[in-house]
Amino acid sequence: MILETERLLLRELTQEDLPAVCDTLQNDEVRRVYEHDFTDGEAAAWIDRQRARYERYGFGLWAAQLRGGETIGMAGLTLQPCEGEEVLEIGCQLRPAYRGQGYAREAAAACLRFAFHQLAAQRVHCIVKRDNLPSRRVAESLGMTVRREFLAGYGGMQKPHLLYAADNSVPPFFPLLKGLSVGDRHARALLDRELAPLGLSGSQYMYVLRVCAYPGVTQDTFLRFFLIHPSNVTRALAALEKAGFVRREENAADKRTSRLFPTRRAVEAVGKIRAAAARWQERVLEPVPQEERERFLSYLSAVSLRAAALCSDPQESAEPEDGGLLP
Repeated sequence: MILETERLLLRELTQEDLPAVCDTLQNDEVRRVYEHDFTDGEAAAWIDRQRARYERYGFGLWAAQLRGGETIGMAGLTLQPCEGEEVLEIGCQLRPAYRGQGYAREAAAACLRFAFHQLAAQRVHCIVKRDNLPSRRVAESLGMTVRREFLAGYGGMQKPHLLYAADNSVPPFFPLLKGLSVGDRHARALLDRELAPLGLSGSQYMYVLRVCAYPGVTQDTFLRFFLIHPSNVTRALAALEKAGFVRREENAADKRTSRLFPTRRAVEAVGKIRAAAARWQERVLEPVPQEERERFLSYLSAVSLRAAALCSDPQESAEPEDGGLLP
């Protein structure tokens, strides 16, 4: 089942729906709108075309079925050409016996909700022949407005059509998630380039800074520094040890964990690492007024700590020892 409404179930079409699809397409009203007589073979091809859409896009025209079991037509979403571009359109065709009872509006409203909430589509359309007054009323009942008029038609027939549309009031992406993700991705890419001559990556430099700032620090302390999974710490420190940035010593106080010390290579790299990070931070903060930067960074740190607390276990989500996420 794809969608449910008060009276309808929308599900994928199968060839078992052919009699209902034939009844939907082979009548005077459809003949007037499409200016075409659909054969049984074309009705079967219609079903195959929807099933291909399910596979390719995840949606298409679905069977509209009464909760009591009778299939009364089709409703769903398709991509349709409109003056050189493709638009996401709600389509609905009902069998003659079920028209004029509000089913088209009910199914179309469910499809609109699906498009906005499930697909997060930013705009949804209805393409309606200008003289098709019932379909125009359905589009308008959904809050759609006419965006333009153009010529189109089934099988190449050029007749006046109206492009109705409704816009999603929800932004396409969640601003916080998008901002953090974009910032992190590009920061890592920039630092990968800047630090490559040192033999470091954008995900390793923080470990070098911490080991230099806290000589003799134990490996488990990094969980409080960075609020990440222990396996990430283990892999990063092993790579840095192999590359000659970190040296391990036995921890006399706790045999289960080693103490970590910087090497000469690490100490020599610190100034260049901090300079690269400072340049990036200054450039990326340019849109933030100087007097707002301290507050902005404080809020950003609080949000980051909150995110860690919500998705990590207590050990990993503890407050960093020095009260911050940045070096």
